[in-house]
Amino acid sequence: MRVLRSVQTKVCVDGSLMKEYVLDEPLTGKFLKFLETFGTVRFLEQLRKPYFSFEKEQFISIQGFVGDANVEVRYKKEFQDLVADYFHLLLYYYGQGEQGVPALKRYDDSVRKKMEVRLDPRGDESYYYPPFY
Repeated sequence: MRVLRSVQTKVCVDGSLMKEYVLDEPLTGKFLKFLETFGTVRFLEQLRKPYFSFEKEQFISIQGFVGDANVEVRYKKEFQDLVADYFHLLLYYYGQGEQGVPALKRYDDSVRKKMEVRLDPRGDESYYYPPFY
């Protein structure tokens, strides 16, 4: 599965970046199972077209309909530069099957470490509270 094109890009009120993509094939239940390995998937199958959402805290959220090739992806404001390729990596590693899971988890760990450094580069509170002289 891969992105054919980006249809729309918006900056949301909360500062997150929303992109709508068209994929080369429809989203499937198998892909949702893969996503569960990396975050929270909500699935509403009682609708005419089953709806899903995926949330990976501080990374991205994905929304769409199973069986549809369009998907909406929101990149969290604070770390957009660190997670800009994450959706594309999800698609790539999904194509790798079970072998892709540990590779993407290593990538997740690497990004999380960068996020921690950005939030507190010294690893202590002195970064935020300079000493008084």
